[in-house]
Amino acid sequence: MAQTSSKSPQLPIGARKFLGMLILMVGLIVYAIAAVWLVTSALPDHWAVHLVFYPVAGIAWAFPAKYLIVWMQRPNEPTS
Repeated sequence: MAQTSSKSPQLPIGARKFLGMLILMVGLIVYAIAAVWLVTSALPDHWAVHLVFYPVAGIAWAFPAKYLIVWMQRPNEPTS
């Protein structure tokens, strides 16, 4: 009787890096467009709002990108 693995098949590291790079590039473009839209149309035009918004928006994208980069760099599991 053959044993079946309960783990789902993994992408090779090269494919993960390529897919992660595409997701990161598209995600950053969408994020930048959303940030520009938010600051030009939804937020008041006041220097104090901009003083808070730009540093927060400039750093906020790094948190979800961190998890994507960790996934991209994860080594392949050895197959037995």
